[in-house]
Amino acid sequence: MKKYKIILLITIIGMFFTLGCTDLEENVLDEQLGADLVNNPDNIESLINPPYGSLRRTIEWYDYWALQEVTTDEVIIPTRGTDWYDNGAWMELHLHTWTSDHIRLKNVWDALNQGVSRANTAIYYIAQFEQTSTSEQYIYEARFLKAYFMYLINDLFGQVPFREADDLDFSVSPEVLDQKAAADWIIDEVKAVLPNLKTKAEVGSERVTQEAAKALLAKLYLNYEVYGGETKWTEAIDYCNQLINSGTFTVADDYWSMFQKDVAEHPEFIFRIPMDDNVDMGSGSVWVNFTLHYSQLFGNYTSTWNGPSTTSTFFNTWDKEADARYYDDRIKSETGFNQGFLVGQQYGVDGTALKQRNGDPLIFVPEINLASSPENSGVRVIKFAPNPDTERQFSSPNDVPIMRISDIYLIRAEAYLRSGDESQALEDINYIRSKRSAEGNTLPALTSLTLDDVLNERGYELYWEGLRRQDLVRFGKFTESYQEKPATDATKALFPLPTSALDVNENLVQNPGY
Repeated sequence: MKKYKIILLITIIGMFFTLGCTDLEENVLDEQLGADLVNNPDNIESLINPPYGSLRRTIEWYDYWALQEVTTDEVIIPTRGTDWYDNGAWMELHLHTWTSDHIRLKNVWDALNQGVSRANTAIYYIAQFEQTSTSEQYIYEARFLKAYFMYLINDLFGQVPFREADDLDFSVSPEVLDQKAAADWIIDEVKAVLPNLKTKAEVGSERVTQEAAKALLAKLYLNYEVYGGETKWTEAIDYCNQLINSGTFTVADDYWSMFQKDVAEHPEFIFRIPMDDNVDMGSGSVWVNFTLHYSQLFGNYTSTWNGPSTTSTFFNTWDKEADARYYDDRIKSETGFNQGFLVGQQYGVDGTALKQRNGDPLIFVPEINLASSPENSGVRVIKFAPNPDTERQFSSPNDVPIMRISDIYLIRAEAYLRSGDESQALEDINYIRSKRSAEGNTLPALTSLTLDDVLNERGYELYWEGLRRQDLVRFGKFTESYQEKPATDATKALFPLPTSALDVNENLVQNPGY
């Protein structure tokens, strides 16, 4: 696994010059830089690795993750004096007052379309080589990755520029698929490649597998009413059943085992993004630095930023005694803080009570003023455990699961409930809850179930994992009010197309309300 990570990083750096983009939706290989690469079958891994590398953009807290989380009740980034104002960018996301020129929207649009383009490049050029079982496998994986990036674009923006991999006439703007057409194309493509992919048992969860394809189909069918105006609950249940009944995955008895440092394969993981702090992988997932207060230094961590917190709206829904997902102290002896939610007086590794920069006690509180908050405002969240001994504090040691089996149980529960089968839904929800009791407590089983219960359980299980916006949209709650945010217009369920995208593709039409 470590070898793959290093190869991946080197490849991304090397490919940057040939596959990078700014405002353009297509990436054209420079003839001099790219000729040897695309004509030599020995370089096949250098063609498949870039679309895999683009997956890292989906866990960057300041771009894709921000659109899925800072726009919801799970994450809020208040301005603290002169800190974290950033030209109002974070407040605009939280208040749903963004425009088509918001920098985060442009960055995400470019990154995801670059992922599509890298996948197209891999599909086209690998197909030019003499075909082997390896080259054929890589083409299937690239086709899945293309579909996956299109799924993310469709979910955020409601329309997707589309070009076949062998369409090399970049002087013509790509056609644009509307939300339903895009969802249908993605479903058909994932179904087409699924039988030809390898399994997790064969290649692990850091590669595209049959199981990853089934999980994506379950997600597509769960959200199909949003994308296509029809319900597909039976189809969602079917793919969940295939995954749950496969015997490949196990819901963790120890919730926090998934989020420790240097965890690669895990029985819960269906598809994950490999990370490594043995090499410099940039600041895409500095899960600890960005939320901890400036004084919460430990080990080799010398830079913490006092940023993202959670809202009191979300925080107040929790069972803070019986739910193991709320708090775990296994890293406290080497960091000074717990995993889960950080609230109240904070302490250093040596047990010293920490202070704010003005000398006041560092006591995290739920109260927040979005425009002007003191340093201690906001309950902080630590999901992934850091490596205190790291030599690269901005490179995460945590592989990040983007599909895992607990989510599949929750998808099945929701689909059951929406299709009228409360009994089966309740069984799935209570199965997850039976694995999530805090030490010395019992998280009670539910005796009845509503859609609000399902949404709450998804929040408890999957918080800060980049799924909240999609969930709130599907439940019709994305535009409701929560801490520091008023109710907003229904059109905010989709983001506006960036101005830069509209400028280069006349086939794009701005979304309603913008």
